[in-house]
Amino acid sequence: MTLKTRIAGALLGAAIGDGYGFPTEFKSFRDILYHWPPDGPDAPIGEPIIVTDDTQMSLAVGKALMQSYPAAWQPEQIAAALTGTFIEWLNDPQNDRAPGMTCLLACEELERGSHWLHATARHSKGCGANMRVLPVGLLAAKGISRTEIGQLAQLQAAITHGHPTALAAAEITAICIAMLLEEVAPDALLEQLIQHAKSQKSIYHEAYLKSVWERPAVFSGEDFIQYGWEEVLAQLERVKEALPLYEPGSDPCVFTGMGWVAEEAFGTALLCFLLSPDDAVAILKRAVVTGGDSDSIACLAGAFVGAYAGLAALPQDWVARIEYREALEALADFYD
Repeated sequence: MTLKTRIAGALLGAAIGDGYGFPTEFKSFRDILYHWPPDGPDAPIGEPIIVTDDTQMSLAVGKALMQSYPAAWQPEQIAAALTGTFIEWLNDPQNDRAPGMTCLLACEELERGSHWLHATARHSKGCGANMRVLPVGLLAAKGISRTEIGQLAQLQAAITHGHPTALAAAEITAICIAMLLEEVAPDALLEQLIQHAKSQKSIYHEAYLKSVWERPAVFSGEDFIQYGWEEVLAQLERVKEALPLYEPGSDPCVFTGMGWVAEEAFGTALLCFLLSPDDAVAILKRAVVTGGDSDSIACLAGAFVGAYAGLAALPQDWVARIEYREALEALADFYD
């Protein structure tokens, strides 16, 4: 399997998961089973499969990366590019897919000319911080180091979500993608993610994050980011505990959280992936039939299985029907 097919698989798998989960978002686990008996929808709905702001904002992040490459990325340069593409997303007529309020309000402040340090929602750790981070993780295909991937992942999150757990969760999500592209085996993935999180606990990327840490009762950037990594580590432990306990047909959110916040979206998506890493359809359905933020959970789970198993693992009629297919394929070409 080539690296190119795994890049395309990650981007299209994420979009398929997003569109597959769109109709089940905001529905309880019981309601999903009631509307799609006996065990939830077996395939994405629609022609095309309509995606949400998760895919739209991923494309915005990807566009910002393309605009900034191949020049050496400086924090101000990539922050300006992200600000620009996020404002474009805000004003896109297609931005009508129940976008998150944190992203909307922060982007409105950016459009008014505020610096991102003033626009960001400092106390928000919503999953908008990491549902869009896939294009950063895919930079591993261009030889970008895990350190720089982590810095960029945290910065793109911080522009709208200023909570330390939002930043750490965005990084661990991007690093998970990078590890899968680097062919870390699923049975080794969780432990390597835990080790990465432990190694980052006291590292604050001041050149990228500036003074976002400054707030009452926080005394340094290191103290600030440590809190975020501790919450991520706790979530990784929940995934570890859930793997032997999960029963087929149950709601993964019961074990690892509803996914409305960033670390839970990551953890529940990772659980859905690790339960059957070689079965993309089962992974996506498991993520979609959840009582929480189904589209974001399935978006991340689709990214994980696509990065691991490649484009061929996804049903090709689903690939053919996905909205924004041409834009996603063009973004995939950027990493080649």
